[in-house]
Amino acid sequence: MQSPSEPTPLFASGDARRLSWLLGAALLLVAFALCRGVLGFGFLYLRDDDVNVVLNPHMGGLGWARLHWMFTDWSYVRRYMPLGWLGFSAVYEVAGLHPGPYHAAGLALYAANTALVYLLVLRVLRLFGPGAAPLGAWPVCAAALAAAWWALHPLRVETTAWVSGNLYGQSMGLLMASALAYLLTYGRQGPGRTAWLLASLVAYAASLLTYPVALPLPLLFVALDWLYARGHPGAPVRRMRAEKAAFLGLLAAALAVTLVARSSSREVFGGVPGLSEMPLSSRLAQSAYIAAYYLWRPWWPAHLSPLYDTLVGFHPADPAFILSAVLVAALTAAALALLRSRPGLAALWFGYLVMAAPFFGLTEKPHFPSDRYGYFLSAMEAAALAAALSALASRGARAAALVASLAGLALLGALTHRQLRIWSDDRTQHAYVLTGLSKQPLLDDFTSRQLILEFLRGNEGPSEEAVREHLRSNPASPGYQKAAAIIADKRRVEPYYGSAPFLAILQDKLALDFARQGQLREANDHFEDALAMDERFYQAAFDRALVLVDLGRPEDALRSFLYAEAYAPRLPGPQRAEFLRRIEALAQAQGKQGLARAARAARGR
Repeated sequence: MQSPSEPTPLFASGDARRLSWLLGAALLLVAFALCRGVLGFGFLYLRDDDVNVVLNPHMGGLGWARLHWMFTDWSYVRRYMPLGWLGFSAVYEVAGLHPGPYHAAGLALYAANTALVYLLVLRVLRLFGPGAAPLGAWPVCAAALAAAWWALHPLRVETTAWVSGNLYGQSMGLLMASALAYLLTYGRQGPGRTAWLLASLVAYAASLLTYPVALPLPLLFVALDWLYARGHPGAPVRRMRAEKAAFLGLLAAALAVTLVARSSSREVFGGVPGLSEMPLSSRLAQSAYIAAYYLWRPWWPAHLSPLYDTLVGFHPADPAFILSAVLVAALTAAALALLRSRPGLAALWFGYLVMAAPFFGLTEKPHFPSDRYGYFLSAMEAAALAAALSALASRGARAAALVASLAGLALLGALTHRQLRIWSDDRTQHAYVLTGLSKQPLLDDFTSRQLILEFLRGNEGPSEEAVREHLRSNPASPGYQKAAAIIADKRRVEPYYGSAPFLAILQDKLALDFARQGQLREANDHFEDALAMDERFYQAAFDRALVLVDLGRPEDALRSFLYAEAYAPRLPGPQRAEFLRRIEALAQAQGKQGLARAARAARGR
């Protein structure tokens, strides 16, 4: 007889279990093959990668001072996200400022989350699917098809191909791990149940500390508890309710910190709009639009973009917002009407609404319905898709569904492949985004961003002239005013730095700041990045040579020093001789006599 602390098995047979492993492995291989190209992508400047990683004055390798900053700061960005910073810092420890490993981390998160979605769908089918019985071959196939729909969908590109998207991949992976652990508490008693419950709580807390987008998860658990209790009269309902206290406590604490952090970011992100700036009617219309958007968008993934301007300067009476409100109201009414006869549909809809709530943008104007926000919502839709497929009883219906599903997955894969190209570099992405914008404020802002990017990269003449031209016709434009200020900053430092690209100059200045703080590894990384942008940037090469000596790397220091001298006048004689003596002494201390002789010869020239 089965122990009450052990739930009924997940699979109906050993063949079904082996099939699940086979299909899971195939799913991961296909997903990896489709997205492996991201390993060659770079950072996206002016799209948060600069703020989060490349030009972040706090980012570097792991250390106590940096850990203290991670766990005490919420002013740098408008979120408290210590584990998010920890994830970036862990990659930095290995990669420095080379983008490949950051993209490798993003690809790994995507693969792990694909596996988690598959496991979640299998568990949901076992608990709430047709018959709620151990899974046979067809329900396993249905779960694999639904997980593949999620994984191969072009909506996944943003979080997979964008370094800053790692925050969402990490946060949502922990969210799905929390949900999976919670589902594993059903049917268990005693220590086993407690262990899975604690695992769920820890994963939920870690998700919130990575990036607080999973706030309402405990409310989804309440809906799942209600649904589970309806099918299992002996379920410990009171205990299940009491267990939510810890989850709700985390929710309340994270919500309070998030609101305080958002309110304190007025200079960078603007204040939270008041009712005069964003009336209640606009907030309700925007919320309904977002709720409806993530319902229909996964099923119509055409013309995807990193940026949409639908919610810029909208009117609540516009047709899209009226239709969205009608759809949300109709589905809510239907869910209430089906509360007893179709409890699964009701739980799915209300669970979807609470999980979509953080993306309603109630504190933002303008707000953007970004692809990344559909990460977990699409996983819920994948579970619904799997339930619909597994309910098919006849062989003919299953065969037709299989063929249609495989054709649909092939189409999604092609769309994802095309979407990946848009994220391959920032110039390609900016050019693509501009083709989809129609509202002038955002069009001006993004055009100015493109010009700023070109100016930073060294294409200064045409960019500066374009900014002047735009300011002549639109002198009040904030975007072009910012571009003009950046150009003026470059002109002020030009007498010292010369023609080096401004982005390289910013890296050099950041490197000097790190060097003054004694963070030599980080300083060297930024000097190296500056030189990669302009090999003739001799100031960065000189400064890097000094840092390399302090790092105990005399060979690299001599190479950087002589490289700098190839493009610049020599340092004053005493200064030059003293530096080369330092290299010579360090080389001798390390037993590198040949290098010491080379430094001595350079000093004599």
